[in-house]
Amino acid sequence: MSLSVPPELHHDLVLVEHLLRERMRARLAIISMVGPHLIADPSDRLRALMVLAIARLGNRTGEQVAHAAAAVELIEAATRAHDDLIDEQARRAGRVANGAWDHGVALMVGDYLFALAAGEMARSPDPRIIGLYSQAVMQICEGQLIQVTSLAHREAALTAYWQRAEALAGSLLAAAAQAGVLCGGLPEPLLEPAAQLGLRLGLARQLAGEIRDMEADGALLQAGSVPLALLYAAGEPPVPEVQAVFTNPAPATIAAALPIIRATGLPAARAALAKQQDAARQALAQLPVGITTPWLAALIDQIGGLAQ
Repeated sequence: MSLSVPPELHHDLVLVEHLLRERMRARLAIISMVGPHLIADPSDRLRALMVLAIARLGNRTGEQVAHAAAAVELIEAATRAHDDLIDEQARRAGRVANGAWDHGVALMVGDYLFALAAGEMARSPDPRIIGLYSQAVMQICEGQLIQVTSLAHREAALTAYWQRAEALAGSLLAAAAQAGVLCGGLPEPLLEPAAQLGLRLGLARQLAGEIRDMEADGALLQAGSVPLALLYAAGEPPVPEVQAVFTNPAPATIAAALPIIRATGLPAARAALAKQQDAARQALAQLPVGITTPWLAALIDQIGGLAQ
């Protein structure tokens, strides 16, 4: 997702990019060969921008805030490296994926990025940021272990979906928003609405991506993912075509299941997306109004608009 960056955050984001380049300079060639996508495109610095934008609500800016923003991007890169060790579809089938690089190298790259993130956290203006980011990493690790293993009981499957989504899509963004509160010197009671803003934005972003994919060719199904629309379309007992694509996401089963998912699952998924956007707006309303408030409000609309 390409993000519009408000003019008031341009300077700070440039500083974040400088920190990322400087920290990774020594091992950039290896990092790039293991996974060129590990360091997200500069147009997609949502986590860093969340730190910077909320810190600005407290009228704080500068190098210390940039360290906290760089740290969260390095954590995201590290989790990408570790996540790539096991292919999603192979995990569901009980097989480990094989790649051009052995798992030891990819694991060490992920650990190296975590170490770089720790250095940036230590330079952040509030030591509590270390705890926030560490807790998010633990949630991400726990989320990787949560799988939708059966469609037989839809409520259990939905519970697993939301637990996994909150951990993988929402926890780090929530921590970034809370880091913005601490960097901005804002009152501690604002940590909870900031966390809710980040969490709901992360969930909305995931849902928007899933919806867009289900409207297109169902590439997420081919990769072994279980989007929310599939769970809503499954029914009890599961519709045979949906059960088939869940068990064996092959081109034929995807082609048979997509019309059913689009007809019966997408409306509920769109409603879930709208609910996450509304929750994000409510959380934003509890934060102080500042120069970046309009951008944050527009961001909530933009993320939802991706699914239109």
